[in-house]
Amino acid sequence: MGYPYIILALAVGLVLPLQVGINAELARRVLSPMTASFFSFAIGTLGLLVCAWIVRVPWPDWSTLVTFPSWMWLGGLIGAFAVFGGVVSGPKIGFLALVSLVLAGQLIASLILDHNGWLGFPVRELSLGRISGSILLLIAVTLIHKY
Repeated sequence: MGYPYIILALAVGLVLPLQVGINAELARRVLSPMTASFFSFAIGTLGLLVCAWIVRVPWPDWSTLVTFPSWMWLGGLIGAFAVFGGVVSGPKIGFLALVSLVLAGQLIASLILDHNGWLGFPVRELSLGRISGSILLLIAVTLIHKY
């Protein structure tokens, strides 16, 4: 596993609580978590378009896009749900509880996805170490949320 990917993953983890806080404050000011989530996604979309233009990413043909299975387009809806869920629940339960509960959900889903090799990822069988580590993290999530 390369260090740049580890650092990138850590950086994503470091900024996600900031995203929740920023979006929650935006929701408070625009008086709507839905509107705040929309603006968050709109600005993110513009940012990605600018980045794609700068690095000159080739754009796929429409005829190619329409051949993809429909489930592939769920990623954007899942992202919107994640942003909206963070905006709504974050201010009620706090940053640490939100991130720990999101992590718990990610752990459970990741164990299942890895074990089955779904969505094009390689199969990573369940093992005592992976299950034990996940259980320890889930115990931490419980303690964080409770206290």
